[in-house]
Amino acid sequence: MIKTWLRNVIDSKLHPSITFTLTVAETWDELKDRFSAGNAPRVHQLKGELNECKQGRLSVVEYYTKLKTIWDELANYSKVPKCTCGAAMMMAKEREEEKVHQFLMGLDTALYGTIRNNLLMEDPITSLTRAYALILREERHSNITKVKEEKQEAAMTTRFYGAGRGR
Repeated sequence: MIKTWLRNVIDSKLHPSITFTLTVAETWDELKDRFSAGNAPRVHQLKGELNECKQGRLSVVEYYTKLKTIWDELANYSKVPKCTCGAAMMMAKEREEEKVHQFLMGLDTALYGTIRNNLLMEDPITSLTRAYALILREERHSNITKVKEEKQEAAMTTRFYGAGRGR
């Protein structure tokens, strides 16, 4: 029954190559060997993207989302050993710290250099979610300050030109 299902879902051009397999396992192994591509090229590509990922003109939310997307896909290719000795937990903690460093390294230094340095001074290093929340709060504060300054500048310009025209 499963062999029939496999034949029905695969391209009909492949049927002759699996016609003489005796078991479903043989059919599956034949197809897997022929069509499964190694993950190394994709992992390499993702690690390259991660290495090149910088905030640039992106907002903190957009930048973090871009990083998180890459991290999540990389996690799909990663194999964490199952153990009772605590090594898997140590590996997860190390990966979390690596993500914090990657996130902080890609931030705009002019905007977030001070808060980045403060976060790096913490011992132990802060969690990724906390670092993200603090940087996001800093971005929002900076945006509010920027809007206030722009409004004050516009008001001063209006007063200056308005006073000059009245003469």
